[in-house]
Amino acid sequence: LMSTLTLDVESIAAGGDGVARHDGLVVFVPRTAPGDRVTARVDQKGRLGRGTVVTVDHEGADRVVPGCAHYSDDGCGGCQLQHLSWTAQREAKGRIIADAFRRIGKRTIAPPEVRSGEREWRYRSKLTLALRRRGAGWIAGLRAFDDPARVIPLRDCLIADARLVTIWGDLLRVAHLLPDAAELRGAVQLLIDDAGASFTLEGGHAWPRHEEFVALVPALTALWWKPEHGVKQLLQDRRAASREPSSSFAQVNREVAALLSAYLLERVRAHGPRTAIDAYAGRGDVALALAGDGTRVTAIEMDADASRYCASRLPDGSRAICARVEDAISAALPADVVILNPPRTGLDPSVAARLDAESCRKAIVYVSCDPATLARDVARLSAWRIASLTAFDMFPQTAHVETVCELVPEVTT
Repeated sequence: LMSTLTLDVESIAAGGDGVARHDGLVVFVPRTAPGDRVTARVDQKGRLGRGTVVTVDHEGADRVVPGCAHYSDDGCGGCQLQHLSWTAQREAKGRIIADAFRRIGKRTIAPPEVRSGEREWRYRSKLTLALRRRGAGWIAGLRAFDDPARVIPLRDCLIADARLVTIWGDLLRVAHLLPDAAELRGAVQLLIDDAGASFTLEGGHAWPRHEEFVALVPALTALWWKPEHGVKQLLQDRRAASREPSSSFAQVNREVAALLSAYLLERVRAHGPRTAIDAYAGRGDVALALAGDGTRVTAIEMDADASRYCASRLPDGSRAICARVEDAISAALPADVVILNPPRTGLDPSVAARLDAESCRKAIVYVSCDPATLARDVARLSAWRIASLTAFDMFPQTAHVETVCELVPEVTT
């Protein structure tokens, strides 16, 4: 059912859309701000609707002019909140977290503090683009927010480090050396030690000219390829005797990642743990810091390269296990503190089931990149209460937010 409605936008939903209500109908309207009054075409399904802005009749106080022409003119979907002031973005993210806990976690909390770094632009150290053939050449870009099949050729990305945009330009000049395919996906990431960049390509069945390709892009230090239906493989690494794992474990926003890591360690150390489990440990930076305190750490990570690198750094008394967390957590328990940093899908139900008050003695510190799965998992941890909740604006201009949730055993009387 299609209709044209005048809507007053009240808030921002988890994906970044504005939320309005009209005669019992809840309408999600992309690119709108709280306080906006808009005329929108609404596609209604039951009591929910999806709106497309026709006109903005009144602008809310938090609306600003987007900084990027791709966002305002081309409908680029890489960002969702450029039309909101940075302060309003952080406020919206705090409310999104509280709303997820209310709706999904069945726990009433105040919107948490959302901490940020100093930069709202040029903070990303990784830029992933869709590659599409156009005639004899290629384009690389991001998808449109209102049509995921449409790829917008990228001229610049204002949330990405400018070096990434330059390297992508160099890559496109030698794109004729890419695998023969209609579409591919590529990611350029600046390496942690600033010793160049890595490029990871996904797709294609054969890449006979990859050596020519990487030779013509001097900024690339490492080249990875994941063929269609194949396994990711390192094709070239110019770093001398590097033991570091794939750069996919590097944080995209280094400044805010450092703030989050320092806060995480602070919350863990507050419990004085003699033993700890670092689940989803990655390259083991947190495990190494805790082991340096004298804590005996078990670091669980399923990526073999990352687990080997973690093991090579840990002192005697601590250990790294290469396994899925759901397969290794039971044997690793008990522990004083368990650190969880799962992917966006959250915890396997079996992991939540094992983390009861007896097997984890003092605290669970959960780092989440998705408020919905965090709230769901905390609801499953019925023996635990929230001791602290702090969010980090790792991705300004987007609807994504990182949250650190500290849980302690529920005290019963």
